[in-house]
Amino acid sequence: MRGFIMVSLATLQDRISNFITEKLHLEAPPLEADLIETGFIDSLALVELIFFVEQEFSIEVPLDEIDHFRSIRSIAALIADGIALRNAERAAS
Repeated sequence: MRGFIMVSLATLQDRISNFITEKLHLEAPPLEADLIETGFIDSLALVELIFFVEQEFSIEVPLDEIDHFRSIRSIAALIADGIALRNAERAAS
């Protein structure tokens, strides 16, 4: 199935954790930790994380989905949903 991408949630979580460690220079938090309420990331780091997700996974993060950027687990689920939607759109065309 050419053009279709399948990625496991565990792989997505690892890639997000690696970005946090390597690019933001922070120790990756537990998967369920609220990144914002705990003060783990600030607004600039949040913007960098959103940009990474959009560029790395070729998905658009609408403003009403920003609330999903609370934990590594929820970000991975948002990415998986975006990839699934893109795959469905490609299959329909």
